Amino acid sequence: MLIRPQTSQTLTQCWYTRIHQPVTRKARGEGGMLLSVCRHCQRAIHSHGGKSWTLADGIDLDELASQSHIRYICVTSVDDGVIIARYPIDRDAVEAVVQARIDEVIEKHEARELGSGLEVKLMGGPR
Repeated sequence: MLIRPQTSQTLTQCWYTRIHQPVTRKARGEGGMLLSVCRHCQRAIHSHGGKSWTLADGIDLDELASQSHIRYICVTSVDDGVIIARYPIDRDAVEAVVQARIDEVIEKHEARELGSGLEVKLMGGPR
């Protein structure tokens, strides 16, 4: 005869989707980073802009990229968390040239359209 335990262990939603959602309370940490706890798995999570949240106890690839000496424009799918394209930029480029290149990439990927699910941001290099 099998005896069924009283409690059943299930996997949380974020285990399947890898998308963590913060609880209502958020705190601001060093460098403007948002800190919270995932409402599903109760683990510490953080975010740079509040759009996508990652586990706080792992390697943060966005933080590593922001400390890089190589500057590039990164096109990311917000829903999947996948990098679609990277466009390197000259290190000594002036701000007007960089902004023009960002606008060009946004137009190319049609990232301004509502529901595109794409995020275009400048990564690496001096701030």
